[in-house]
This record gives sequence, C-alpha cells and structure tokens, in this order.
Amino acid sequence: MSDRDRFERRDGGPRRDDSSRRTNTSRRDGEPRRAGGARRDGRPNSSAPRAGRPQRPSRGTGSAGRPDEPLLPDDVAASDLDTEVRRDLLTLDKTNAENVARHLVMVTRLLEDDPATALEHARAARRRAGRVGLVRETLGIAAYSAGEWQEAVSELRAARRITGNPGLLPLIADAERGLGRPERAIEIARSDDARKLEGDDATEMRIVESGARIDLGEPEKAVVTLQTGDLSPGRSGTPVARLYYAYASALHAAGRVDDAVTWFMNAAAADVEDVTDAELRLVDLTDPEAAETASQAERPEHDSLGDDAADSVVSDAVPDAGPADVIAAESAAPDTVVAAPPAPDAAAPTTLPAEVAEAAEVGTDSGASVVVDRPVETLASRYDALLLDLDGTVFAGHRALPGALDTLENIDTARYFVTNNASRRPADVVTHLTERGFTATAEQVITSAQSAARLLAEHLDPGSRALVIGTDGLAQEVREVGIAVTRSADDRPAAVIQGHSPETGWAELCEAALAIGNGALWIACNTDATLPSERGKLVGNGSMVAAVANATGKEPLVAGKPAAPLMADAIARSRASRPLVVGDRLDTDIEGAHAVGLDSVLVLTGVSSAMDLLVAPPEQRPTYVIGDLTGLHAGANAVRIGPHDGWDVELDGSAATIRTDGPARPETVVPALAAAVWAAADSGALDDTDITVTSPNPDVVRVLESVGIIPVR
Repeated sequence: MSDRDRFERRDGGPRRDDSSRRTNTSRRDGEPRRAGGARRDGRPNSSAPRAGRPQRPSRGTGSAGRPDEPLLPDDVAASDLDTEVRRDLLTLDKTNAENVARHLVMVTRLLEDDPATALEHARAARRRAGRVGLVRETLGIAAYSAGEWQEAVSELRAARRITGNPGLLPLIADAERGLGRPERAIEIARSDDARKLEGDDATEMRIVESGARIDLGEPEKAVVTLQTGDLSPGRSGTPVARLYYAYASALHAAGRVDDAVTWFMNAAAADVEDVTDAELRLVDLTDPEAAETASQAERPEHDSLGDDAADSVVSDAVPDAGPADVIAAESAAPDTVVAAPPAPDAAAPTTLPAEVAEAAEVGTDSGASVVVDRPVETLASRYDALLLDLDGTVFAGHRALPGALDTLENIDTARYFVTNNASRRPADVVTHLTERGFTATAEQVITSAQSAARLLAEHLDPGSRALVIGTDGLAQEVREVGIAVTRSADDRPAAVIQGHSPETGWAELCEAALAIGNGALWIACNTDATLPSERGKLVGNGSMVAAVANATGKEPLVAGKPAAPLMADAIARSRASRPLVVGDRLDTDIEGAHAVGLDSVLVLTGVSSAMDLLVAPPEQRPTYVIGDLTGLHAGANAVRIGPHDGWDVELDGSAATIRTDGPARPETVVPALAAAVWAAADSGALDDTDITVTSPNPDVVRVLESVGIIPVR
C-alpha cells in the first residue's frame, strides 16, 4: 500500500502536502473537537504568539526516569485549551496538568504541517497522563496523522475504552487499512457499534468501508456502500466534499468514468476549504486520451463476456426479455439463444430443442434472417439482489401477476420486497404474499412505514408524540422507535406521520392540517398518487398528502420512493454490492433507483406504460424494460435500453417509424425505440408531447401492440 493510498481515505482525497487526513474527531457529546482540544473561540492556539510573551522555546520538560520531551515554546499556555478539555486534566497535579495541556496545544499547532513533531508532543503527554482518555485519543490521532498505524490502533482503542467515544471507530477502521487489513476495517464498519453512528461519523465510516472495498478489488461494493449516505448534490462543506470525492473515486474504480466526472465536479464545488484534489482529478479525467485509457483499464470484470462477445459488453449491465405473449418462455438452458431459420413467411417464434433456449426472430422488411447470440448472463444473475416493488410488479390487489410466481420461485438471486405501501407491517405483507403462493419472510420486506418511522426518530427526541394518519400498523412502527402515538391535534404532537389507509377521511386529514399548522414536523410515508388494484388505479396516499399540502401550504419530508430513505434502507438490509431495482412505476421505483445510483428495470404490468417510457424525463429512465417478471430469466443484453442490431428508428417531428435492417429479435424493439426517442428528445430534434409510432413490418406491429403501443397504420 502506497503513502498516497493511505492518505486518500477519510477526507475523500489526498492532502496536497502528503501529510495525513483530518485533525479532529468527535467529543462524547457528538460535537467535533480538535485533537488536543484546542480552543475555537478565537484565542491563540496555533503558531501566533501570545501577546506579551517572548518567542523563544523553553527547555524540555523531562525529569528523572522520563525521556527528554520536545521543547515547549514560551508562548504556549495551558489556557489555550477549552475549559471543558482542561477539566479532563483535573486529576493531575497542577504543574503536570499544565505541561500536559501545553503539549496538547502543540499537537494541534503542528499536526497538519509537522505530524512527526506533533506525535512527539502527544507521546510526551501520554507519558505524563496515560490514564486520561483525552490524552490517549490525541496520541491516537497524532499517530494516525503520522502514518504510525499500529500505534494509532492501540491508542484509539484505549481511548475508546476510557471515554466510550464511538466517533473513534472510523479512525480505528482506517488505521486497520493502513496496516493492510481491509477485511478488519470492513468488520469494524459492519459492527453493531458502527451501525449506531450518526451524522458525520456515520458518513466517515461509510467512506472508510468504501475504501476498504476498493482495497479488496470490490469497486462495485464500494459504490453501493456510499449510496446509503446523503448524496444529494448542491451541498457544501468539508464532510460533504469528502463524501462526494469518495463516491467519485469508487465510481472511477468501477469503470463508470462519466459518473465519476460528475461527482468529482460535485466534490470540487462542495470543497470550500480545499481539502481534496477533486479539481486535479477532473483535469485528468476530462482529458480525452486519459479518459479513454481509464475506461478501458478499469472496466469491471462482471461486464466482460470475452473477446468473442465484445459487442455484448455494456458497462452498466444489460438484460434480455420480452412480453410473455410474444416471446416463448425460455427453457432450462437460458444462457444460449439460437433461432432456427423459419420459412420466408413465418412470423411466429420458433420452438427449439430443450438443450437450447427458445427465442423469436423478426425478419427484415425483405425477408427472414437467422439470429445467433453468444452465451450471456440472465438479467437476474447479473445482480446479487433484486429490490422488488409489490403492487403492480409482483401482484395487483389480490392476484399474482402473470409469471411472477414461477419466476421468483426459480431465481437464485436474493429477493427483497420494497414497498411504498405503508398500510401493512412486514408480517402482514408476508401473509399477503404467502396467500398468493409466494415464499417470503419478514426480513425480506422493507416498507415505507418502517423508513418513515426511522426518519421520525432521527428528528424527534425519544418520548416525543406524533400524530399518526394511517393504519394501526403504521402506529406500531412509530411506537417501536420510541415515539408516542396520538390521533388528535389537541395533544400538541411534535410531528405528523401520514401513510395510506382505506379508513382515512376528512376528519383525519383535518387533524393533520391542524397539527401541521401549529408547527408539527410532517413526514409522508410516500406520495404515490394512485394505488394499483385488480379493478384499476385507486386513490393513493400521495393524493391525500396533496390535500393536506393544499390546506396548509406546507410540504412533507418523504420516506418512500422516489425519495432516498426507503431505498437506502433496502440497500442496507440486502447488504448487496450490486442490487437491481424492479418496479412498475417510473415516478417512484425508477426515479427512486436514480436517487441512490442503482440500475433499474421497468416491468410493464402496472402503472407506467411503454408510451410513458418513451416520454420519461432523464431522472425516470430505467436501465432495462421487460414485459413482466418472466423477463428476469432472459439474457442480460436484449432488453437493455440502447441501440440494438437490426433496428432502424426513423424520427420525423413526433413520428417514429421502426424498420428492420438486419437480424433482429422482438424483445429488443422497445429498448431500441426508447433509446432513439430519448436521444432525439434530449437534442431537441423530437417533439415528445404527442409521439406516434409505426412500422411497415407486421412482426414489429405485433410486438408493439403486446406492450400497449398502438402503432399508427
């Protein structure tokens, strides 16, 4: 491990002087304080001399049996420490306490520019006051800054035992990285104590874990680790800049160069104190020759299918599926797709022997062609977890959707059910699933009610009271995070939490409006305007939230998709390195995936249609599109949204005409069409307010009609 590697950890980027990282940690009350506890009230605590004191060093303070200590300048006084910090030294005699305090001040002065000398002062303080937690903490930070990793680990662990300060855990974990033990760093990051970290400490731990993942050659896991943090762009400050920088570095390590450039730009904008080298990294990456080299050198292994399949390699993963009524169900050997040459007038899919997968082909406008694909991964196997929406994706009301039961039963990929519906608790969701034939456990279910209750607990003190607009299940989730429940605004609740319930009426909405009008915090479990059912679209929680918003002029904090809290909880629950979001709504499931940087697949069995897909704004565009969940069994290329061989999409005004110009597969037509329409719309070459689609090929017309696109004939 190089010195540069060591110095890129917790501050999100290397210091320009190649010295160590941050010089502060957290006090036991959670407020940051500097190593050595130097004052923040403007009084001297650095190299500026104190008024009236000569600028000459004093002699060392060593005594019999104690090694000589580094010199203490006469302008350094114990009073330069915070009063609170000096209280930690009250157990020492007065003279000793003053000398220890002066050594601590010197640590603060020298830590950035001369970490080796700062370390000597910290060691001197420890020899005089080894039982004081603050002193051990300062020595640990000084050793960390000087790259003395083993000493840092020992002293920081001792300080944590004495003080109980959990904010030292990220430093300890990063020092383990310095010792070449990234596995140990990850173990610390995943510990129960680390999971209790909050705020900047939690962010720092994510940064350390992400770095350890990169050390182990797991850049995709590094990316996902940081996606559970607050990656909302537009913020500024050193902690934010470090987070953005670390995320950009992980994206770059994963071969996602374009995304890395975006986040290095965010880091540079946030870095008001100039603690990272984000601007220099941008210069490197935006140089065309350097960017091309990085893109080729750092492409993830999972995206490589071999030299013979180079044209099937896509850096962000790719899928293979289509409407169940058009494309034959794939057999037990889905990795190889071969279409036999049909008769010239054939239009239907050809059924092949069991040793190969079934597939359909579409002839060119002048005749038929053979399609032969090389072995590819299935869409589900490309990822290590599926984050599945429920209503409209797995079931509709009280019935399972076509193909959902068999598909989920026969997929080895870990499955988690992530629902915006806050009316049921996880156990109730499991019951609903099992009654429809699915297999599930409560651990696999993440609801917006759970995320909203967690969000509530982050904003309120334990024992506070919240007005619940929703089911008893939502009320119980609130109780379980230590918040009392009321149903009346007369109880002066500190917050209102609103989730879907079929029993919510005018009276309940009025209670919410009254409480919010009195200053209560407002959290909505989700803002889905509609709720899918077997009868059609019903009024959703978002419509009732809109009524309260209209009455109060306020907007709630939102826990569910597309907001990040629910998606972050799902990522954390799955512990996956490369999860895939699967859903039927562009404005919740797909936009929610974008919010946390995950790949997504739109399933055309619920709210959003294929026509909605064509006019989707950038933040609602999925990576893939499939007819129903059977598409998860398909190879991981054909339903990737992007150009596909064999299709020529001509655009004129708001009209799109699809022609075949070579071998083509029917499941690729919608992805190819969407990609062409998006590109034209983004460039201003297409009016997407009233798109019409047509094709002279009857095979294509049949495919389009099967997914709800009615071609103009």
